[in-house]
Amino acid sequence: MYTMGENSIFKKAQEAKNKTEDAIKNEQEYMNQIENMINEYTSGTGSQTKPQIGPDKKGEILTENKSNYTDETGTAVIPGGFCVVKDSVENSTDKNTVESGLVISDIAEDDLDNSKHGNQFVWIPVTDYSKFHLIEGYYNGSLQTYLSAETNPNREAGNATIAGSPGKPYVANNVAGTAESIAMYKSVKDNGGFYIARFEAGITGTIDNSSLETRTLADGSVKPLSQKGVGVWNYIPWGGTSIVEASDNLPGNDSANGAVKVARSMYPATDTVHKVTSTLCYGVQWDAALNFIDTNYETGNVADDSYVKDNTGTGNYSSPLATTGSKIAYQQKHIYDMAGNIWEWTMEAYGTVYRVGRGGDIGGDAHINSVSSRYGRLPDVEWNVFGFRTALYL
Repeated sequence: MYTMGENSIFKKAQEAKNKTEDAIKNEQEYMNQIENMINEYTSGTGSQTKPQIGPDKKGEILTENKSNYTDETGTAVIPGGFCVVKDSVENSTDKNTVESGLVISDIAEDDLDNSKHGNQFVWIPVTDYSKFHLIEGYYNGSLQTYLSAETNPNREAGNATIAGSPGKPYVANNVAGTAESIAMYKSVKDNGGFYIARFEAGITGTIDNSSLETRTLADGSVKPLSQKGVGVWNYIPWGGTSIVEASDNLPGNDSANGAVKVARSMYPATDTVHKVTSTLCYGVQWDAALNFIDTNYETGNVADDSYVKDNTGTGNYSSPLATTGSKIAYQQKHIYDMAGNIWEWTMEAYGTVYRVGRGGDIGGDAHINSVSSRYGRLPDVEWNVFGFRTALYL
């Protein structure tokens, strides 16, 4: 009988027990690794390429920092604190897809009809980062020449700290990047896109533009809205004066009261719920949105009836000013009123004294002042047909 030594029954039993415990331990470690990987992916910290959420999650506020969203038409990145809105109830054929312009909201259960009155934004995919640059717009059916001008070309803070070379299109229009513009460009490159406000900036408590007592509160204490059916926030300057005081060394002062300051107040860095940063729409973002609407825009060769060239019937070019999102006809890729109604301040500048508005207004012509045209104004101008639109980067 073997009861002691190397081959004892007790020793063999102990070895079997140890092996079993080791196997259980190894299996548990493996399961822990799998669980950690899943947690990384669902929290947005993993390096997965597969979609994390899909159309079944519409209406649910995302609690992670960000997640990939994929439907049958494409992929977008959803920031924490927002939901992918539900399809339209009023129009059963209107679906919220990446291809049609994916809409998100900061209110749960919101839909394409904006029935919950959340602030809504549209994903602008930038699948080819080389096309993320300022694009020459159309005026009276012809391409403008602001970007290629040798003298005082349109310029905007770019994605680098080194200014471009004068006289070279697209390169000349990048001045030294600011902390904001560098972060925005990096986010667009890393995430493959950004968000633009679905509606022109509105102001709380208004339903028309006949009496906006609070319209001059441009110090950031009143946050702008991106909602349907409110009065547009007009009579607001870009900020400061024509003196070069802005952080991008272009005209104006972006820390003074005005559209830049108000746009930044919507989702500031102190907001820990919404995982985005809000800015005044950059000119390059405006152009990227138009290139999403018509992919030929970047080539400078669009059809005569293209939205980026002629806005007959697709924008409000006659008085009075319309409330935000007033007509379905004024919507492209789920973005309302880029054409007509009011000129919209951007971060773009012209020369040494002007900031640039885009999109035309109620006093213009739908063919002459198309959605892609540019109009320079002094940064301190307060005008009934000048407002703004916010943009978001992750």
